[in-house]
Parts: sequence; C-alpha cells; structure tokens
Amino acid sequence: MADSAMRLIGAGRKTFSVDRYPGLTHLKVWQSKRPTMLRSIMRGGSPVKAQDIMTQDVVTVGPYTSVPDIAATMAEKHISGLPVLTEGGEIIGMVSQSDLLHRVEIGTERESPRKWWLGNLADVSELAREYAKAHGRKARDVMSRYVISVRDDAELRDVADILEHHRIKRVPVLRAGRLVGIVTRGDLVRALSQVQIAKSVENVDNAALHKALHERIGAQPWINESYLSVTVNDGVVELWGFVDTVDQHSALRALVEETDGVGRVEDKISVGVPLKAGT
Repeated sequence: MADSAMRLIGAGRKTFSVDRYPGLTHLKVWQSKRPTMLRSIMRGGSPVKAQDIMTQDVVTVGPYTSVPDIAATMAEKHISGLPVLTEGGEIIGMVSQSDLLHRVEIGTERESPRKWWLGNLADVSELAREYAKAHGRKARDVMSRYVISVRDDAELRDVADILEHHRIKRVPVLRAGRLVGIVTRGDLVRALSQVQIAKSVENVDNAALHKALHERIGAQPWINESYLSVTVNDGVVELWGFVDTVDQHSALRALVEETDGVGRVEDKISVGVPLKAGT
C-alpha cells in the first residue's frame, strides 16, 4: 500500500454492485458468508469477538468515487463513514463525515494563513492536506489514509479500547487482510442491550461472603477501605463509611452488587472525607 498506512489490531466473501446507485461505479456492499450471531454473555464465559457483533453488510467506495456521491451515500444510508477499497478489495483509506466538514462548495473551508506564518515542513504538509480535503474531487483526495483496523477474532475489550484511544467512531474488521465487516460504537451499545448478565443466586455463608467482599474491595486501587464497614446477613450487605468522591461511591456499589451471593445492598455510604475528632 504505497499511498496508505494501515494498522491491524488483534488475531470467503462475495461482492455485488448496488443497483440503486448506478452512478457509483465503485460502491459495493461486502458480505461475509457466515451470518452474525451474538453470543449470550455470561460471567466467566468465552470473550465476545469483533466477528460476533460486527455489521457485515458494509457500504464501501472506491478511490475514484466522487465527493458528491460519497456525501449522497452517507445521507441516504444514514452512515457517518465509508471504507475506501481498491478493485482488488484492499482497504486503503476511510472517508468520514469529519473529512467532508470543511468544503469549498458550502463555504466551510478553513482560512489559510499567510506563508510567513509557516514554521516548518509539517505545517506546509498539514495545510496541503486541508486544501485537498476542501477542494478534492475524489475519495482518494479527501480520505484518511492511516486506517486503524482489527482482526475478526479481536476481543471486544480491545475493540473498545481502540475506539476510545484513537477517538474514532468505527473500525474495519479484517480476515486474512480482507474486509469482512465493521464495528461502530453503536454496535457495542447494541451488544450491551442484548446482554443477559448472570450472577450466582445460591446462598453463600455470611462469613464466606464477607471475606470475598473484603478481599475484592481491598484489591481495588481506587478505594481506601480503612473508612469502610461491611456487614453481611443472609445475602443482604450493609455498607457504612466514607468515600472521597461520587465516582468511588458508584464503583464500590457496583463491585458489591456484582459479587456472587449478594441479594440486596443497603447503601449507607457518605461522600466526603470524615472529620477528625476535635476538629
């Protein structure tokens, strides 16, 4: 890929042209042969992979697809980003809504600084890139060439980290170097909506449950357990004491509620550092 940079994260398809877009000679929908199936997520079960939640019907464009056609596709398909593929199926870039924000046709192009403001070659390169995005006619002119992608067997926690770290809304999914799907932030939310969270409802001895809670709380780097008191009675857990912040309070309550054997939580935690005696 001489004109692009692609980063692959993690470890048969068919193509067909979209007849509804006769003017888009490079617009295709790529489909994986295997249907999507989201596994039931259980604590302690197998990690969910990108291939389990990815959108398999991916609208793509070619490097010579025109900018107006790209914009029309995004608007009609209600999508915010498109992979750019060569005729051989190689992904060489991504075009997103952000790549089309500053366009000369609608008067949103950035104002170029005077040449004497330019400090180095990096500034010149950035200005050239901005000009191409504002005035370029084809996908190859406006696309982002550095493509972050994941393998189809990448775990969802890695996919989520990539989306957050790189501040992107979608990531292409590859198998053997070929596009087989795409995962968006919306796909992760939809996966969450289908989750069945299972927790043991078996009775746990009071002493054993108290010990488990004490060990779990003590292992957390975000809490000072010296200000906490935990009592257990037949699955009912009472929390007493102080935490510094609302976030610590929420995290502590979540930790207790997800612990096996906990049936109900009586939350009597106060937020704020306790006053010392005599003050």
